Amino acid sequence: MNKKYISLCGALIFSGSLLFGINTDTKTFFAGPKCEDIKLPADKLYPMGRKFPFGFYSTGGKNGVTRIENGVKKKTEIMPLEERMADAKKIIEGGATMIGPQYELCFEILETAKKFNVPVAYTISGTMNGKKIDKSFFRTREKLDVAALRKETAPIIRELAKNPEIAYWNLTPEERRHWKKREKLYLEEMYKLLKENDPLKRPVFMYEPGHRSAGALAKLLPFQDISAKGCYTNYAGQKNSRVWVRYSMEQETEAIKICQKGIPFLLPEMFQQPEEKELPMVEKWVKHDVYCGLANGAKGILVFSARRRPHFTAWEQYINAYLETAKILGGELGQALLFGKDTTDLEVSVIEGVEKIEFKRRDITKTYPSISVKQLVWNNARYILIVNSANTPVKAMVDNLVYGSTVKVKDLLDAKADKFTAPEGNFEVELAPLQAVCFKVYCEK
Repeated sequence: MNKKYISLCGALIFSGSLLFGINTDTKTFFAGPKCEDIKLPADKLYPMGRKFPFGFYSTGGKNGVTRIENGVKKKTEIMPLEERMADAKKIIEGGATMIGPQYELCFEILETAKKFNVPVAYTISGTMNGKKIDKSFFRTREKLDVAALRKETAPIIRELAKNPEIAYWNLTPEERRHWKKREKLYLEEMYKLLKENDPLKRPVFMYEPGHRSAGALAKLLPFQDISAKGCYTNYAGQKNSRVWVRYSMEQETEAIKICQKGIPFLLPEMFQQPEEKELPMVEKWVKHDVYCGLANGAKGILVFSARRRPHFTAWEQYINAYLETAKILGGELGQALLFGKDTTDLEVSVIEGVEKIEFKRRDITKTYPSISVKQLVWNNARYILIVNSANTPVKAMVDNLVYGSTVKVKDLLDAKADKFTAPEGNFEVELAPLQAVCFKVYCEK
């Protein structure tokens, strides 16, 4: 065949693609950051390494049952060592990439970390006049002696900082209030002490209560590196309005924008026993809340908590559901969420079902899309995370994909799902109530 004729046909096909808005340029469509671009150690937690942070507060902890002994109220001892280690083993082998923070078990967290070869979020508080500063200190009128705090706390930090297992500093007492000058000063001084005395300058965070607004979070975020606000959907009275997770993450990301610093973590719940009829919902609740948080900016997951609580018989259901998500985030999806490039060039729209849902909390009323969408380009592929926060099914259309018979699509959240071809640049997806999907779009050679 005449070479000029072939060239002419190719030019006509290309110009026709441009004329009708058809994108056949797979090279450009999949261009983005790659694994080899990330020069961080594979065995360290983000942001100092490549591992996706996924952990549980109070692993191996147990709420004591009050009893009367010699006329004195006492609580049962902590769980036996064998049981504590069994819980830690289950969680680490199940997919968690860290342990902690801990409270009463902080004394053994470093040994546990060495035993299982995992990093930890280490709980630390200041020491002043020979005493650890706890919540009771802030219920007194005692002055915060900054000189004593610095003198006594600095050597403690320097000694702890020698432990390579520590990935993060969890600063306590928690829930400090920005409108209390003494509490704000304490947080500021502790942050300085950690940065001055930890040669690695590991990230610092403090648990913030779930009702904190973006403006309130921004008051104390200058003295933290990670934003860690509680997001306890059921506890907050939003059991049937789970778009609360989107609102909660929005407070963190907005605070980070205000301060121009910080990494948002999601802190979902695991402590309330559902009603018997609600037990089949546990897995749906867990997966929705985790993936909704990720779709709205979360770069790490800290579940509150793995503590064994009286009458909390749904512990196994919750832990197994969380660990299922942890395993998935330990793979390519976690890497895409940490290092992929955000994009919005694909169109993801609801074509059947409710398009908007309303969220109400006290004096706040907000309307959100029924689906949260996160689009990423990573390692020669596209990732499209879609989460339905409605309590009814929706059908969505994913459009503007690159055209081509070699373009394949696979749902990473469903191990049983087959890959399929999207040669026309779009496909439909049906989402059950509270369902999440994450499509990997790639070019099969």
